[in-house]
Amino acid sequence: MTTAKMHRLRVFETIAPHTETQTLPLSALLDAPRRLAADVDSPIDVPGFDNSSMDGYALAAATLDGLAAGDPQTRPNTPERFGSIPVRGRVAAGARGRPVDEGTAVEIMTGAPLPAGTDTVIRIEDTSPGAFGAESVSVELPDGTKPRAGAFVRARGSDVRAGQRVLSAGTMLTPAHLGVAAACGVTELSVRTLPRVLVVSTGDEIVAEAAAGINDANSVTLSAGLARLGVETEVAFVPDDPQQLLDRVRDSEADVVISTGGISKGAHEVVRLAAELDADSSMVFEPIAMQPGGPQGCGRLADHAWVALPGNPVSTLISFEMFVRPALLGLAGQEPPREVEYHRLAHGFDEAPPEGKLQIRRGRIGPDGLEFVGGSRSHLLHSYAEATHLVFVSAEEPGPDDPFAADGDRLKTWKIR
Repeated sequence: MTTAKMHRLRVFETIAPHTETQTLPLSALLDAPRRLAADVDSPIDVPGFDNSSMDGYALAAATLDGLAAGDPQTRPNTPERFGSIPVRGRVAAGARGRPVDEGTAVEIMTGAPLPAGTDTVIRIEDTSPGAFGAESVSVELPDGTKPRAGAFVRARGSDVRAGQRVLSAGTMLTPAHLGVAAACGVTELSVRTLPRVLVVSTGDEIVAEAAAGINDANSVTLSAGLARLGVETEVAFVPDDPQQLLDRVRDSEADVVISTGGISKGAHEVVRLAAELDADSSMVFEPIAMQPGGPQGCGRLADHAWVALPGNPVSTLISFEMFVRPALLGLAGQEPPREVEYHRLAHGFDEAPPEGKLQIRRGRIGPDGLEFVGGSRSHLLHSYAEATHLVFVSAEEPGPDDPFAADGDRLKTWKIR
């Protein structure tokens, strides 16, 4: 028996050779996460010019130096007023204005470049009459402090300097990362591509003519999970016939096979039987110290990289989250493929965790803390669908390097929705 940590590495080593590097436009990276394959340095300053962060008036700070302030003794408890400043034109975002003489101002809109001769912006709400279109304005400030040079100005390069490293290879691209690339004028990125996957649901019980058949959920849940990662998939249904399974997979152009069922200790474990028929198979079937999802397998079979998952629907989904999803995201170590949160149980344990195994329960956050949803059994798909978190109940005495260990009395969770 091995650990979930070790099996995750096996699955990564099975899938990773079938990922490549591809340069794609940003528009092709909007729907599914991708891992960046190369560093990105900005070719430009961002912003590319000094610009206004507010709607108001651009002027030189020195313009205010020669203006007489109102006498606070004759105007108590009123804003300080700085003279009357002639207004000469307007600069809108996307346009460049003419140079501005000291002693005058120009109307300026948010995002517009500061014209030559200006270094400061006065917000329109700090002026009188407080509306655009006036021939002159007075500056009114509640605290009577003259604006400093650079007020309400976004300086060139204040976000990013030309040549600055803005994205590092290995980064899992988020919407913000894509936005940074776009702001820097980068229109395409080098990313790790994903393999084509054949999803195989096995078992006599899922074929149409079965006398005691069941509806197949595994191919649907796996295909949905893969599609959300941007993986191209095809689906096959194969009965408990090992030769038929080998033939079907050998005909596929997929890079990786993900099968469900047929790997436990029964008399009709079709994936195990197929591996016995294939002289070139390198499949390893070893139980994992994990509940649910104990039976697992991976390696090569039928000339394909192969990840064999257990057939019970909750075991299938949890195995996908634990082993397949991280590998497809390029996570070689123990970096979590989901957002990690720690929560205290609202009502304690409703059943004893299995001895010596990592138990993965389904849960959600209630008014009093973390609540388990449904029991630990591997067929309870409906309760999985109601859960928002996978909850890790680690072994009785987890080691210091246990990636699933609790933080005191707070259990580690992955947020799945």
